[in-house]
Amino acid sequence: MAAGDTEHRSDEDAQRLVAVERAMRETSERYRSLFEYHPNAVFSLDLEGRFTSANPSSQLLSGYSEAELLGMLFTDLLPPEELEPTLAAFLRLLDREPQRFEVQFLHKAGHLVDLSVTGLPIIVEDELVGAYGIAEDVTARNRMRAELDDARRAAEEASNAKSLFLANMSHEIRTPLTSVLAAAEMLSDTDLDDRQQRLAAVMDRQGAQLLRLVDEILDFSRVEAGKADLVRVPFALREVLAQAVGTQAAAADDKGLALRLEVDEGLDDAATGDPARLAQVLTNLVGNAVKFTETGSVRVQAEPGPPSPDGPTVRVTVTDTGIGVTPEQKDRLFTSFSQADPSITRRYGGTGLGLAICKELVTLMGGEIGLELPAEGGCRFSFHVPQHLPA
Repeated sequence: MAAGDTEHRSDEDAQRLVAVERAMRETSERYRSLFEYHPNAVFSLDLEGRFTSANPSSQLLSGYSEAELLGMLFTDLLPPEELEPTLAAFLRLLDREPQRFEVQFLHKAGHLVDLSVTGLPIIVEDELVGAYGIAEDVTARNRMRAELDDARRAAEEASNAKSLFLANMSHEIRTPLTSVLAAAEMLSDTDLDDRQQRLAAVMDRQGAQLLRLVDEILDFSRVEAGKADLVRVPFALREVLAQAVGTQAAAADDKGLALRLEVDEGLDDAATGDPARLAQVLTNLVGNAVKFTETGSVRVQAEPGPPSPDGPTVRVTVTDTGIGVTPEQKDRLFTSFSQADPSITRRYGGTGLGLAICKELVTLMGGEIGLELPAEGGCRFSFHVPQHLPA
C-alpha cells in the first residue's frame, strides 16, 4: 500500500474517532442536562438501595444536600408504614421489572411528602448494576383529590338528608291532608246551602291540588334517593294508555278542549314492565298539556318507537295547542323545581317537579324523553321506552 493511501486512511480514522468522541460528549451532555434540569427528582440507587446520584430537584424535594443523600439508604427516608410495600417494589426492580407506584416519604424538616415514583433497572452489558428513579411531588394533587372526595361525600350526605326530609315531611303532610279531603267530601254530602257548597267545593279542589303537590315531592324524593324501583309485569298497553289519558278527560271537558288518543294499528298490545310508572309519566304530560292549553286540543299518539338492541320500543307523543315555551325556557323544563317562567307558578301552580320526575322515570325504564316546539305553537312532548323491560 502506498504511503499516501496510508496517510489518507489514518486521516479518515482520526476524523471518525473525533466524530465518535463528539457524539459521546453530546450524549453525555444531553443526559447531564436532563439530569440537572429535570423538574422532578431524578436519582439512582445501587443494589443495596443507597443513593449513588441525586439531581438538584431531588435535593430540593427532600431537603437533603447531595452530600447527605449520597450513600444514604432510601429506606431511611420512609415512614414505617411505607417500608414493606416500597421494599417489595425495589425487589421487583432488582428482578428487572419496571415499577410505578405512589409512596410517602419524610422530608428532612419532618413533614410527609406524597411522591409518584417511576423506577427502572440499570443494566450494563446485561448485568444489573442498580436502579434509576424519577419522582414527582403529588402532595398538592392528592390533597385536592381528598378535598374533592370530602366535598362529594358531604354533597351526597346533604342530598340524602334532603331527600329523607322531603319524604318524611311529605308523608307527615299527606296523612292529615287525606283526612281533610275525606271530611270535605263527607261535608259536601250533607244538607248545605249554596254558599257552604261553594266553600266545600273550594276545600275539595284546593285540597286535591295540594295532595298532588305532596305526591310530586314524595315521588321526587324517592327518585333522587334512588328508591324509585320498577316492577316487571305483563300488561295490556292500550288499556294503560287509555286509562292514563282518561284521568284528564274531565279537566279537558271543563275547558272545552278536544282530548284525543290515537294508537297506531301496528303497535303490539302486549307489554312487560311497570304499567303504573308508564301511566304516571303519561298522566303528567297530558295533565300539563291540559293545564297550559286554554283553547284547542291535546292529542296523544302511541306508535312503535325506534328500534333497540333490547327489542321493540313504544313512542308516545303528547301535542297541545297551549301557551308553549321559548327555546331558552325549553332547556330548563326538565330541571327540578323549574318552570318555564316564574309567572307560570303564580298563575297555574305546581312545584316544577313533574317533568323532572318524568325524565327520571323514563330514564329508569331505559328510554328517552324530549320536547319539540311546533311552528304553529304549543308543545310536543315525546318519549320512548322498551315495550318489554329486561328481567
